[in-house]
Amino acid sequence: MDRFFRGFTAGIVGGVAMNLWSLIAVFVLNLEILRFVDWASILLFGDLPANHAEGAVALFIQLLWVGFLGSIFAFLIPQVTSRGYLIKGALFGVVSGFFIYAIPILFQVPILREHTLATVLSNITGGIIWGLTLAQTLHWLDRKTKAPQK
Repeated sequence: MDRFFRGFTAGIVGGVAMNLWSLIAVFVLNLEILRFVDWASILLFGDLPANHAEGAVALFIQLLWVGFLGSIFAFLIPQVTSRGYLIKGALFGVVSGFFIYAIPILFQVPILREHTLATVLSNITGGIIWGLTLAQTLHWLDRKTKAPQK
């Protein structure tokens, strides 16, 4: 597995973790927030998912997106050294989220241009979870790749 696919895989693993957080926030903590799958659905369909098929497509595309971001992280991390990779992963998750928030606001995307404090804090938490999981998974995959083959 090359660096791109290790980053892509780590990004998807982190995406699963962040979407699990989103489900916990909504169904366990009863927070009224826009979930990550809702963001993807609004950008794809112009509205919240109307059915399970739209939700599945939105989730698939959202996981591809975080996989792509994971590939970017995988190529950035050797440029700045892997020391403190968990902090760098968490920071990458929060900074990526900031830019992802800015784009719909700049383009005045309905539903995504205004957010509640609960949504913002939940999505920052999800971004941190994604970044930590991304960094740890990439670190594990990198170490596994460098291990001697039997």
